[in-house]
Amino acid sequence: MEDIKTLTDFQYDALKEVGNIGIGNATTSLSQMVNKKVEISLPDLKLVPIIQVPIIVKNAAPVVGIIQQLKGDSSGFLVLLLSKDSAKLLIKLVLGQAEDSATFNEMEQSVLLELGNIMNGTYITSLSNFLGIALGLSPPNQVYDMADAIINQIVGMMSLDVEDVLFLRTEFTVNSEKIEGRILIFTDSVSLTKILDAINRLLGK
Repeated sequence: MEDIKTLTDFQYDALKEVGNIGIGNATTSLSQMVNKKVEISLPDLKLVPIIQVPIIVKNAAPVVGIIQQLKGDSSGFLVLLLSKDSAKLLIKLVLGQAEDSATFNEMEQSVLLELGNIMNGTYITSLSNFLGIALGLSPPNQVYDMADAIINQIVGMMSLDVEDVLFLRTEFTVNSEKIEGRILIFTDSVSLTKILDAINRLLGK
């Protein structure tokens, strides 16, 4: 089995290209939902050891997590993390207003679930199409908690050990306001190796 801690430049480039395509498609969908121009920064992608994940996603306040189970040729979980401010801004763009409260009402939660499903789904669809492997997602589940608590919850739901996590960060700009989104893909080493093997086949390696 390949050592997944040492990705080649070609593998990183392929995963970044998937990120560009997926986030680009998500931007198009978001732009249509809010009827406004949405700009994005190029996604930043890393393969991070699981023990370092709580450090890189650490927030001083609770965050919104949209969690979905990864199904198909690879198994695991995918989570989109949004700060409260970013989540409220997205809600305001879709609904025209957002309650100034510490929590989210039922309508706001519905909007976040839909937006999260779009962003997560477009990324996974792009990954599936690009690599020619079957990948899908379960219906989304939303949590509002500290980022490290959300990470621990996901790891606890997985039946196999997770060694490394794919971490994708991008920034959306709407009406000069910035929204940061962080997508993390949790898979066991067998599933991640399947993804890397598909990349190697694509590259003729």
